[in-house]
Amino acid sequence: MDISLIKDLKILYVEDEVELRDTTYNSFSVFVKEVVVASNGQDGFDKFSSDKFDLIITDLSMPIMTGTDMIKKIREVDSSIPIIVTTAFGSQNEEVENLKKIGMTTYLMKPVDIRELINTIYNLVS
Repeated sequence: MDISLIKDLKILYVEDEVELRDTTYNSFSVFVKEVVVASNGQDGFDKFSSDKFDLIITDLSMPIMTGTDMIKKIREVDSSIPIIVTTAFGSQNEEVENLKKIGMTTYLMKPVDIRELINTIYNLVS
């Protein structure tokens, strides 16, 4: 893998669990140009609306606005930005199927393996 393909990316990372958000951010932010964090779906949508990102990584269960509702709102504005969902649901779950229908690009199971996350990001932009 040519890691230089992701070094110029600007990523929006939406996660409400502080410890998980900080740990994941610290682990993958060194591989990309910039990671902007948001603490819930509304915060994520507001940041998405006011800036340009190459990719979005989001949780589903969050206060104020869920990740699902945020994805729906983002897809009303941008149908092409890659969106990675981090979830505890399996691939056979009805929720994952619904997320695919509304515009999720792919998903990763929690707890997120940083190598898998980097590989997924790389595969989406290469």
